[in-house]
Amino acid sequence: MPASRMLPVSLLFLFLYFLTVTGCRTGYSYAPKTESTVIKVSEKPDALSFNSLKEQMAPSLADRASKSRGLILGTAVSLATNAVKKMIAKDRKKYKSEYSFALTDLYFYDQLSTISPFDPVGMQFNGFNIIRTFVNRDGHTDTALVGRFELDASDPSEIINNSTFRLRLKSIDVNYTKAKLTRAQKNNINVDIEITFKTSYVNESGQLFGDVALGKFYVLLRQAPLDKKNPAYATFYDKLKDTEVDGKSFIVPRSFGYYKTPEDAIEKSFSQGAYSISVKVTESTRDRFVTKVLLDNSNTIIDMLGTRAAGLGH
Repeated sequence: MPASRMLPVSLLFLFLYFLTVTGCRTGYSYAPKTESTVIKVSEKPDALSFNSLKEQMAPSLADRASKSRGLILGTAVSLATNAVKKMIAKDRKKYKSEYSFALTDLYFYDQLSTISPFDPVGMQFNGFNIIRTFVNRDGHTDTALVGRFELDASDPSEIINNSTFRLRLKSIDVNYTKAKLTRAQKNNINVDIEITFKTSYVNESGQLFGDVALGKFYVLLRQAPLDKKNPAYATFYDKLKDTEVDGKSFIVPRSFGYYKTPEDAIEKSFSQGAYSISVKVTESTRDRFVTKVLLDNSNTIIDMLGTRAAGLGH
């Protein structure tokens, strides 16, 4: 057979070999049929009591700040509804994976207030965890990603004076990815995490504000190791422990309303601050597929929301 006819066949075998070497998944890349994304909020209420809804007490600032509470409060437990239990995008790009976490019906404070929409006393939000698991080929549940975030309480004056808060990344571990991971990537992955706090409320003038973004936070990981046996794994994730997360958010504004006193009087009050948390995670083996967010955007968002938030007191 002439050499000219053999060349295409040789190129075909070379191409197939290239696909075998660079296109197959490694042990840290998976395409599961069964997976779960869960977000859990941590709350540390100053006091928690449940009584008949016929009678409520909105305590004074001095009473609420004191250690001995003993006051009649409204329901303070967040309902924590999973708004998005699992939302895995059927990504057309083999080397990118997106998924989301979300919780709604949360309460930012453990009690009502008679002070103002941004009264921080009784703040019970303390952080949240995100957990992604999947069922492997052996039928066992493996943990793909775990992230733990906490309220940054290192500077309480920022919360009290500016009505804003920040987060700290207590720890994060990435063990598996749904993105197609080839041998050429050496078991590393890029991970972008975008956290958004939202709320809906009504101010004292009766103006309704629906689905308002209070702030955003970002965690951007590049070349994060997946192999726990690799010495670089512990080094990489240990450096991330207890670090400040980029971005900030307003504390949740309390919605205007009324409460019934023990004397059967109806008085003005502000709610426990209903809010939601959504977390979007993007994993990619190729950096150009991952959206590079300008971290300064979080400050811009805060500034843009300032005018809207000012309407709370009017």
